[in-house]
Amino acid sequence: MRRTWWGFGVALLVGAIALAPAAWAATQPQVGGTLVYGAGADPDSLDPANTDSNPGEAVGRMMNNFLVRFDAKLNLVPDLATSWTQSKDGLIWTFKLRKGVKFHDGTPFNAQVVKYNFDRFLGPEKPLKASLHTPIIQSVEVVDDYTVKFTLKVPFAFFLNNLAHSATAMVSPEAHKKWGKDLTLHPVGTGPFKFVEWVRGDRVVLVRNDDYYEGKPRLDRIIVRTVREDSARVLGLEAGDYDLIVRIPPEDVPRLMREGRVRTYAEQSNRALWVKFNVTKKPFDDIRVRQALNYAVDKESIVKNIYQGLAAVIPTLVGPLNNGYAPVKSYPYDPAMAKKLLAEAGYPNGFKTNLWTPKGRYLKDFELAQAVQQQLQAVGVEASLETADWGSYLAALRKPPAENKADMHLLGWSPSTAEARWGIYPISACDQFYPRGSNLGFYCNKGLDGLITKAVVATSLKARDQALREAQELLVKDPAAIYLLATKETVGMSLKLQGVINSPLELVYVDKDTWKEK
Repeated sequence: MRRTWWGFGVALLVGAIALAPAAWAATQPQVGGTLVYGAGADPDSLDPANTDSNPGEAVGRMMNNFLVRFDAKLNLVPDLATSWTQSKDGLIWTFKLRKGVKFHDGTPFNAQVVKYNFDRFLGPEKPLKASLHTPIIQSVEVVDDYTVKFTLKVPFAFFLNNLAHSATAMVSPEAHKKWGKDLTLHPVGTGPFKFVEWVRGDRVVLVRNDDYYEGKPRLDRIIVRTVREDSARVLGLEAGDYDLIVRIPPEDVPRLMREGRVRTYAEQSNRALWVKFNVTKKPFDDIRVRQALNYAVDKESIVKNIYQGLAAVIPTLVGPLNNGYAPVKSYPYDPAMAKKLLAEAGYPNGFKTNLWTPKGRYLKDFELAQAVQQQLQAVGVEASLETADWGSYLAALRKPPAENKADMHLLGWSPSTAEARWGIYPISACDQFYPRGSNLGFYCNKGLDGLITKAVVATSLKARDQALREAQELLVKDPAAIYLLATKETVGMSLKLQGVINSPLELVYVDKDTWKEK
């Protein structure tokens, strides 16, 4: 499917599904009830501009709205903006805004609110996701109460995609003024559900927003529980403790489908997983070592034996569902070449290092880290595994180089703009070290930065895609990570639950139309 947005053909993705009422639904949609959602990790933040992980983004999707949003199939559709126009030179975007919308604290939504939210990104505050907009947006101007004008620095094909990113959700200016950095504990949006509480490491509770602009949601209440162990989530679903869970272990999917007591789905996501090198630490400052470790890992065997086919090997940092993805030639499994490169780099007998990994954040993440550990050992690299709960894990990786203890770390990235530039820039650019971005391996290649800039200012799809292809080819030559795989999102739910959204953005969430049979 191809849509044209004012001069740029933007290929929008098909593959998300709204898990909606189907033949098995014995009743009409019902109102009321509590949905209990078993998530695999705690949110890192509930302030959308500072959220850096999908657990936080998924909760945010239930509380917030955007100027433009992705629907269940990643079509870009109006949300708080009802329409928009673009100037011929691609630099001026003018949006007409929806009237009669209020935040959960009663603050009215209008053009002043839009300007306030974007001034957070462009001004001195610089929240974590500021780099989504600072290279692109020059200024935001209030035309009237329900018209807002964006002036861009350069024409940008994916400007609407950026507006649909989870970080660009509209938050109440009054709440932000009141709470500042503590907005993460007091989020106030305009979405179908309102925030009640967040008990870190345990649960997030939301309740129905009776004043939601699209109509009253059907569910009364949502409880998102943090359940790190995959097996515990599956057992809880089967026991009826959870109505919805994510990341079902691959070995459980055939049994659950065969037994039919719950519904299961496996959809390809754009979640890429890789082991990032800390290039400020020896020996990872040596390109030959980074190349060697890519040759040392048999990704195909990992997909087959650990993921049982519920994943796909990726050549770089970017998964295949993203616009601008290029299937470039990457590293085959070649342990002999790995040993040769290690010897050339001065490590004929290998070396000792560490590999940090989460446990329960991503599908089979700990098992993936163990497999990488074993295969590295086969070429003489002894990597001890270190793990922690998700919040502590991110905090450790976000420390500056002098304090950072991770030599290598397993992480994933799912570009919430559904395009390859955002799969590379915030995690690899020289100016994206935390807290400005999410480059936690301190990788820096000025050539890569130049290609990303070239993609941003490209005036045609062909030129943009060529720049992105060259960027991905450069990432093969000068690897920032051990490139591994893109996972499928395996979701399980009660037979009584209808209307859940399972997006390729690796976001599983509910909206006003989700309902539960009593």
